[in-house]
Amino acid sequence: MDKKLDYQHIEKVVKERSIKNLIHFTPTINFMSMVEQQAILSRDHLEKLDIEQYDVLDYVQFTDAIRYDDKSYINLSITKPNKFLFKKFRERTKNDPSIEWCVLKLKTELLYWHDTLFSVTNAASYAAKREGINGTFHDFEKLFQSELLLKNRVCRFSGMANNLTTDNQAEVLVKNKIPFSYVDEVCFVDECSMASTLAALSFLEFDRSIFTIDKSLFS
Repeated sequence: MDKKLDYQHIEKVVKERSIKNLIHFTPTINFMSMVEQQAILSRDHLEKLDIEQYDVLDYVQFTDAIRYDDKSYINLSITKPNKFLFKKFRERTKNDPSIEWCVLKLKTELLYWHDTLFSVTNAASYAAKREGINGTFHDFEKLFQSELLLKNRVCRFSGMANNLTTDNQAEVLVKNKIPFSYVDEVCFVDECSMASTLAALSFLEFDRSIFTIDKSLFS
């Protein structure tokens, strides 16, 4: 994959801020499809390939737009999940026994890809469109600025970890496809959830050592 012309500046900030991973959460039923395809695919890519996938956004109703208009992008966050959306999704699906969740930790190299974009807040919001959704080093730096003038002003607070974005809903948008080799870990809330997913994937060959439990991502 071609890199941004200024990717080395982003790489320097990633090291300085000790950013270890990008984050993507998904129902485990969709994770099974990712293993089969050996990739995380955008909704547009899935539709073109005629691959059926559970779209939790069609299942969970929200009053506000919550996803980027362009279906060719995969929405990620930095270090931690978007806690607002993740909590909402889990609350709305808690009574559906077929839906469990996992959190994927992805390699930071995705930040350097030439067509990766950055949004200081939820990419579907008016605030994001006002601020601009672009892929330059300057746009990446904006994710960590001391103050964001959104609908409700957002500021970095004292003691906030350097590897967290100022707004928890900030997004990294990756175009079309992420090869499965960019997945560092697949995290579950408990042993039961992990075991059931492993059992469902027993017929597939993949590296099971990347499965782990990390309750902190679900809190």
